[in-house]
Amino acid sequence: MPEIPPAVECLLTDWFRRARESQFIHYECGVWYGRLNYLLGIPTIVLSTAVGTAVFASLETNATGNERIAVGLVSILAAVLASLQTFLRFSERADQHRLSGSGYGAIRRAMEFLRTFPPAEAAALQEAVTAIKTEMDKLAADAPPVPSRLKKKLDNEIKRQAHDRIFHVPAKTER
Repeated sequence: MPEIPPAVECLLTDWFRRARESQFIHYECGVWYGRLNYLLGIPTIVLSTAVGTAVFASLETNATGNERIAVGLVSILAAVLASLQTFLRFSERADQHRLSGSGYGAIRRAMEFLRTFPPAEAAALQEAVTAIKTEMDKLAADAPPVPSRLKKKLDNEIKRQAHDRIFHVPAKTER
């Protein structure tokens, strides 16, 4: 089986590490935005339901001024939360990050495949590496931004844990 030149192997190892870290960061960011979506969405649903119920109850009874004010304030809060949910688009952001994470995963698998089954000809190897570079560049340009505070936290988590356990770089196989 053909050998991958050491310079290309070094490049692929670095790209693999970056793709794996980006995959991890985007998946974690997707989880974070998903949680924010629930933290904002569930209270919105509960408050909207409570307001609807309270309005119907107040129609049937003689509600006091304080009760009407309370219903009005809860109604305003429900409207503000619903507006924030629409404006902040946490669910959409979570999906974008999951999509980016899966894209980096696909690139990582392409590199694993290339290392396992390297092409026999140098031109074919160069073409495969160029295709990977093009895909990484496109994905980096299209990926949604990761909030700096979350990025810092995830970078520290990556550094804290044993690199080999999280970011397995496939060893060269006997050929």
